[in-house]
Amino acid sequence: MAVQATAELARATKPQWRDLREWLQLVEAIGELKTVRGATSEADIGAITEMCEHADQSPCLLFDDIPGFQRGFRVMSNGMGTRRRQAITLGLDPAEASHERLLEFWRGLLRGFTPIPAVTVGQGPIQENILRGEDVDLGRLPAPIWHPLDGGRFIGTASVNIVRDPDTGVVNAGTYRNQIFDRNSVGIRVAPPHHGGIIKEKYLKRGEPCPVVVVVGCDPLLFMASCVEGIPFGLSEFDWAGGVRGRPIEMIQGEVTGLPIPAYAEIALEGFVVPDEFHKEGPYGEWMGYYQDGYQRDQVVRVHRIYHRDNPVILGCPQGKPPHEDNRFLAYLRSGMIWDQLEKAGVPGVVGVWSPPEGGNRLMTVVAIKQQYPGHAKQAALIASQCAGSVEMCRLVVVVDDYVDVTNLQDVMWAILARSDPARDVEIITRTKGSRIDIGMGPDERELKMMSRMIIDATTPYEWLNHPLAGEPICTPERTRATLEKWGWILS
Repeated sequence: MAVQATAELARATKPQWRDLREWLQLVEAIGELKTVRGATSEADIGAITEMCEHADQSPCLLFDDIPGFQRGFRVMSNGMGTRRRQAITLGLDPAEASHERLLEFWRGLLRGFTPIPAVTVGQGPIQENILRGEDVDLGRLPAPIWHPLDGGRFIGTASVNIVRDPDTGVVNAGTYRNQIFDRNSVGIRVAPPHHGGIIKEKYLKRGEPCPVVVVVGCDPLLFMASCVEGIPFGLSEFDWAGGVRGRPIEMIQGEVTGLPIPAYAEIALEGFVVPDEFHKEGPYGEWMGYYQDGYQRDQVVRVHRIYHRDNPVILGCPQGKPPHEDNRFLAYLRSGMIWDQLEKAGVPGVVGVWSPPEGGNRLMTVVAIKQQYPGHAKQAALIASQCAGSVEMCRLVVVVDDYVDVTNLQDVMWAILARSDPARDVEIITRTKGSRIDIGMGPDERELKMMSRMIIDATTPYEWLNHPLAGEPICTPERTRATLEKWGWILS
């Protein structure tokens, strides 16, 4: 992609960019954009994306000149795989994109968050091309086969699926996978308790088609908003994104459904979830790192319109073995959300929370506290295991002392092995919220969508805190930080 990015753009401290293309200019300005030409959609794009997502500090990938497709039709992946690119998305200075700065941003935002409602505008770049009737052909778009054993081309892996609640009129957006079935239909893998699933079922129970827009190319902030778990039901993700950005998201109105469509999106599919039409979906390489067998009867979205900009970009964020892109950028938001919910539940002395990307941002939560009373660690563990930010498939919660770096899994393992006694400090909680795709459960158990959770108290027992044999840590965060500031250049 030929752009004239400048250092001034890279130093932006507010989200001045409006769409994916301006965001790419900022990313190129800091040297983190790699354009790849000639990679096939059948094998290469997925393999390259997987390689880069598992490598720290890997570039944002823009695939162009894709064999078999019109030149200029592109695919982007690994967008927010580094802290600096996450900072650009949030309007922060990428030069200051530390772990502390990103977590500080989310904690501050969540404390006093104010949504900004989206606004409807007359027109936008998404209307540069509108395909209707016989011109609707999803085969024109270079949707990749992301994993070798996938059941087809998944055009929606970083998609924004837009529906409107028929009772309240509130617009909801969620990221659900969308497989291309034929020239004018895709799947939509969403079920309650996802908000989009609740809304979809309201229409289908009435025997009515559910209007839907599937945005398969948009700016990273809208994708982030769409896949956040924990936004209250009834708050539109577009209003939430406006609050993060500091200005309203501009929308146009769909021709067929009347649903709002982001005016500066790249590609949008408009149509209806049909009540009585089903199609086999999958398999698909899921977020725990294994193939999920898919569904024999997946509901179908019949596409009546394809909107796309000139030289459009499909936004891709395929699932797979953690950590992958969304694990890296959601780690900060989810950790900030859990921290905020712990404090609102009355847990004092929290000094750190981390949802490790290696656990897919769901499977593990680490909390550091400065203990203040007997049972403090247990209280923190139980609430962290069940609050809204971690209720979705959290398998393990570890509570550690305040001198343990929660973001360093070496430190966390040290705390577990040095401080916890299995008989005293490990507990199992049963019959908690699970998922059909949990590979750790037996096939019959998965249908119940219930699982157990483990909490580990890896803190110094409260009654030992002042005991001379309790153990004084050799490494402290203060000493480590001071050494890195003075001598960290040796490691570079």
